Amino acid sequence: MYLYSLTWQSYGRRGRRQDGQTATILDCDLTVAILEGDEVEKLIIEAAINEQSPKDANPHVPYSVEECVEEAIRCADAGAAIVHFHARDPVTGRLITPGTDVYLAAMQAILRERPDVLLYPTYSPSDRFVHIEALAADPDVGLRVATIDPGAMNFSRFDATTNEIHGDLPFVISHADCALFFDICGRHGIRYSVVVREPGQVRMTVAYHRSGLIHGKLFFKVNLADDMLFGLPPSPEAADTYIRLVPADIPCSWMNYTYGPSHWAMTRHAIQTGAHVRTGLGDNPVDVDGARPTNEELVRRVADLASELGRDLATPKQALDILDGGS
Repeated sequence: MYLYSLTWQSYGRRGRRQDGQTATILDCDLTVAILEGDEVEKLIIEAAINEQSPKDANPHVPYSVEECVEEAIRCADAGAAIVHFHARDPVTGRLITPGTDVYLAAMQAILRERPDVLLYPTYSPSDRFVHIEALAADPDVGLRVATIDPGAMNFSRFDATTNEIHGDLPFVISHADCALFFDICGRHGIRYSVVVREPGQVRMTVAYHRSGLIHGKLFFKVNLADDMLFGLPPSPEAADTYIRLVPADIPCSWMNYTYGPSHWAMTRHAIQTGAHVRTGLGDNPVDVDGARPTNEELVRRVADLASELGRDLATPKQALDILDGGS
């Protein structure tokens, strides 16, 4: 096995195997020596603490500002460099959009206790990112990271026990939406990541880079799912398919973002191959064995696995450097 770290792309080259072929993430093994002296990026753990998961699925899912503050602090202490959450009604859990006041209250409270942790909100296409601007401009928050989901897809799920399709929620982020988002990030110095669910969304992001709309390193969150009807089913080969679409001259890193039982296998794969990990009740409120863990427990499990595999955790400052292409 030969190590291939996506960090290498930051220096404009790819790893090579002994047979002369370009190494892929399938050729990775952190137990071997690092070729050419390059170091694997420290592991960024992102905790997605609520998303739209219901308390019916797991009572530990936070809804209120107070619950989100408590969960975020616990996740930061457990090793998460980034915490992501949705503004939700404290009783019903309904998404509040754009939720500027909710985000301000929660983020200000979190940062008073843990000033280094990186926080970011969700968005909807109708928001025009007004809350991103407000959070970036607020002196007590100074939003430092954000994410965008370019392109189109449909959130729906296949139930293999009944052979039924559930959900029919198209989600569309246009080129104009992306251009506005990137402009806001540029004006406020916000580091961003790009969520990709379909391979074409990688190609779209590469086109943005080639056209000059964005510059520098790309950081992808590769969202795969066991029973959701988008993209490729979770596997190392699937992740490799997405990342192979990035030309060798464009530096990039990626983060595992998996819904369903494959989350833990893909988490291990990401840690072993120099990628990064997103976890949390927002993505997987019920564990593979039916347990209802806390967000803190999920983050600690990822941190423990990283320790077992010999991968150091990134601090929030180091995570910012990785997002920005720094060492």
